[in-house]
Amino acid sequence: MRIVTNDEMRAIDEAAIEKLGIPSQVLMENAGLEAARVISQRVVDLKHLGEILVFCGKGKNGGDGLVVARRLLASGHRVRVFLLHDVSEYSGESAVNLAILKNMRAKVSFVETHSVVEEYFKSATPPFFAVDAILGTGIKRDVEGTYYDVIELINQHAGEIVALDIPSGVVGDSGRVAGTSVQATTTVSFGYPKLGHFLSPGAARRGKLYNVDLSFPRSWAKEGDKHLLTLDTTAPLLQGRDRFGHKNSFGHSLLIGGSPGRIGAIVMASNSCLKMGTGLVTVASWEDSFPSLEIKLSAEIMNFRVVREGNEFPMPKPGLSAFSSIVVGPGLGMRDDGGEMMKQLIVNYGGPLVIDADGLNLIAEYKLHQLIAKRTAPTILTPHPGEMARLLDVSKDTVVDDPLKSAHEAFERTGAIVILKGPTTLIHSNDNITWFNHYPNDGMATAGTGDILAGMIGGLVGQRMNALDAARLGVFLHSLAGKCAADQSGHRAMTATDITASIRDAFRLLREHQRRQISHACVELY
Repeated sequence: MRIVTNDEMRAIDEAAIEKLGIPSQVLMENAGLEAARVISQRVVDLKHLGEILVFCGKGKNGGDGLVVARRLLASGHRVRVFLLHDVSEYSGESAVNLAILKNMRAKVSFVETHSVVEEYFKSATPPFFAVDAILGTGIKRDVEGTYYDVIELINQHAGEIVALDIPSGVVGDSGRVAGTSVQATTTVSFGYPKLGHFLSPGAARRGKLYNVDLSFPRSWAKEGDKHLLTLDTTAPLLQGRDRFGHKNSFGHSLLIGGSPGRIGAIVMASNSCLKMGTGLVTVASWEDSFPSLEIKLSAEIMNFRVVREGNEFPMPKPGLSAFSSIVVGPGLGMRDDGGEMMKQLIVNYGGPLVIDADGLNLIAEYKLHQLIAKRTAPTILTPHPGEMARLLDVSKDTVVDDPLKSAHEAFERTGAIVILKGPTTLIHSNDNITWFNHYPNDGMATAGTGDILAGMIGGLVGQRMNALDAARLGVFLHSLAGKCAADQSGHRAMTATDITASIRDAFRLLREHQRRQISHACVELY
């Protein structure tokens, strides 16, 4: 599933019109038809018997709303249209559809002031079902005046709000809320979803997201540099296993971390690594962490002490080359030895390296970005916004306000695969594509979930999976396991260890999806 900016969507529309010969009227008709189908189904699901209220601005988004109103009216629904501009201000395709509605004797009201809408809500009988076609994705300035007042009234009174393309007031390129926005329960995006559907705070304003096809060629969905991770795109990454293999066939991962009082992080990471099907897992930690570590580690996991000898940190024979992947950072701490240990690890290890938590903080503290950039083997960085801010030496707000730019910059400075974690996790690498994993789950906002992700990715890449595929599959499986954990334990009660226990369910869901890959013209995304 391709994700686009406003300019990219505009260029796609122009290409459809100029190169394919699809009239703009047909594109608007396709958008309205598919959106009307989604709305009709919502009406049936909710058993809504009242009027469907369609609020239309004067732009193309308003034109889409007029097509929706006409289609719903023709299907036998009760419809009332509120125009936020005088009839004379509607032009082009919008004017055509407005004229057709008039010929159909539709109920159309001009909203000179918000009092028209306010009076309707006071006099009519709830529940209210609203369709938001007021503003499109390319809003230039903050919402004000009648638009602001009408949006506030819709939010206050409507129980179900379906936004066309994007909730009015949400900026399509950034997810910024421009003063106020519609709080949609459902959003129907047209052609391809936009950045604002997945970036905060706009992502929280769209409700359930559907994407509808406008009859673009299927090949266009594979173009562009931003794509959404879905079951369809991720399930094929899951590799089969050699039924006649032995433990050495499935990799040997080393996890380095843990410090006094923070042993749990490396224990959780190692457990999740083992759950990925890794043949052998070993944990290394500081000498003063060992008494606690040996008590908490699973019986299947091996271990050894990290001890400094002069300027060196010698590993048990045969050394680092024995490991097919290394994960470093969970619970590691910011001790003086850490910087030197990280330098030697980055320089001397020739396999895939996953760096998380304090491993990232040590990179920032000791300015190790260039050492990572010189590695020939893959490096995967897994920062949350705070760690990313330290890596880039910027404020956390800078990262949160433009996560896409931050992920790109981290890649430019290190050459690593960058996984910027959050409700929408971004994965960026040298293929110049940013993958979006949008799986908001408040149950995963708990200690240890990042450690588990690092272990999962380390386990996959340690089984000799392509590093980018391991990053994408690991991130998606992590979210899927989190959903399974929430379904079983509840969002409030679930813990990070519940996610590890649910990894088997996530694998099962992916395997089942591999067996039945079905595509629909209208794809329910979330």
